Amino acid sequence: MNIFLSYASDQRALADDLCHRLQAAGHEVFFDREDLPAGQAFDDRIREAIEACDLFIFLVSPAAVAPGRYTRTELKIAARRWPSPAGHVLPVLAEPTPLADVPAYLRALNLLQPEGNLVAEVLLEVRNLAHHAAS
Repeated sequence: MNIFLSYASDQRALADDLCHRLQAAGHEVFFDREDLPAGQAFDDRIREAIEACDLFIFLVSPAAVAPGRYTRTELKIAARRWPSPAGHVLPVLAEPTPLADVPAYLRALNLLQPEGNLVAEVLLEVRNLAHHAAS
């Protein structure tokens, strides 16, 4: 599965771990640290990556949903690609965030609220989504 991982910089360590675990499970993951070489126009590269992905994972945190953040731009691109996000967008509660601050596009879905290890639970959900997409 081709996955785009959207997160705020304060969640970088978590996103890095998630990216590597998804890659180890056989998924292609667009991750800004690895996929945005210095000196390249990142806006076009990010838009192209979102338009080409099968699944858009959004790590929800107060910083990620704050107005003016680039994560909100990434979310807008995903919303244009999939007006109905079900099966294409996976919002993951990475840090306690008031529900009222979460964009309506994400609130239209059940937010994955990990009870145990966040990365392990995201991997389980991605496996489940990939299975449903294949059937």
